[in-house]
Amino acid sequence: IKAHSIRLNNIASDLLTLSAMESGKVRPGPEPVSARLAIESALRTVEAEGRLRGVSLVCGRVEDAQIVGDRFQIEQALVNLLDNAVKFNRPGGEVFVEVTRPGNSKVSISIADNGIGIPHDDLPRIFERFYRVDKARSREVGGTGLGLSIVKHIVERMNGTVTVESQLGKGSTFTMIFPEAS
Repeated sequence: IKAHSIRLNNIASDLLTLSAMESGKVRPGPEPVSARLAIESALRTVEAEGRLRGVSLVCGRVEDAQIVGDRFQIEQALVNLLDNAVKFNRPGGEVFVEVTRPGNSKVSISIADNGIGIPHDDLPRIFERFYRVDKARSREVGGTGLGLSIVKHIVERMNGTVTVESQLGKGSTFTMIFPEAS
């Protein structure tokens, strides 16, 4: 009963988040957000789950870049991606986070894991609401099927893009690219 209550609460929370984003309600104006501070906060949020599952969280190159956006939403997108990278990993696995400036006044944040990966045929659909690659495993590890949809909405609202590369059995890399604050 407790597990189902938590799951229903998470679904309701994710649906409210999506609804608020799509409603066009006034939101805080974009401001410079430190990519480093947002990542540190997101990592603190998921570190206990990583320890519980035996998954290491590793920071690679993290340039202290400023992103144009909303700090709370950037952190939410990071937490969603990090949480998935931990949950769909394996004991002894690793989640690697990196921030770079690829040029053209952009900031790239990549979250890579060496977990189970995503089948090629599923990649075009993973940002859809309620879409789950492995429904049985999703039930086992929790989740609502809304996390990646929320990530996509957040990133696109901040004039960014999100992409994924994955190999089944080898892991996935999600990359968010945002405008850099000047």
